[in-house]
Amino acid sequence: MMHRLLPDVWVHTDCHTGRGKRGDGTAAGSANPRKAGKAGCGPSPGMTMHLTAQSTEGHVLVAETSLDVSSSGARGKMLPEDLGQKAAALLLEEIRRGGCIDTGMQSLAFVLMSLGPEDVARVRVGTLSKYSIEALRLIKQMVGIEFKVVPDEETRTVLLSCLGSGYRNMAKAST
Repeated sequence: MMHRLLPDVWVHTDCHTGRGKRGDGTAAGSANPRKAGKAGCGPSPGMTMHLTAQSTEGHVLVAETSLDVSSSGARGKMLPEDLGQKAAALLLEEIRRGGCIDTGMQSLAFVLMSLGPEDVARVRVGTLSKYSIEALRLIKQMVGIEFKVVPDEETRTVLLSCLGSGYRNMAKAST
């Protein structure tokens, strides 16, 4: 799907074993305690895809999907190629939405903006997700910061700005 749109698509695989560790700290199937750290990542359903796209301005958009193990026999029903098609479609949807931040990171950016220095902070996002809207409500309730939301009809994005609260960690030793 991606090769039809972009000339330079790079795919990196990071495969981990699903073997866990025994109670004594050694790897399952290994009698040598020194090899305990090389046992793998533990029990895992095994199929997750994480795709990243970087714009010419340096903005990074991410889409990820994984195998739905809640349904019985899901591993046999979805091929890795199907999972790749699903992840690619999600990434293309993130690119279509526009903005500087993908949908999954919008709420984190809003929290950091509200806790930042007492200065104006701005961010341009694509379509606001339901989760992000609820995060804005919680920020207003907990921190007392309101965001100015300005939709941009030309680019079909949303510009959000706020005045940071100037939060400081009083437990941190000052030098």
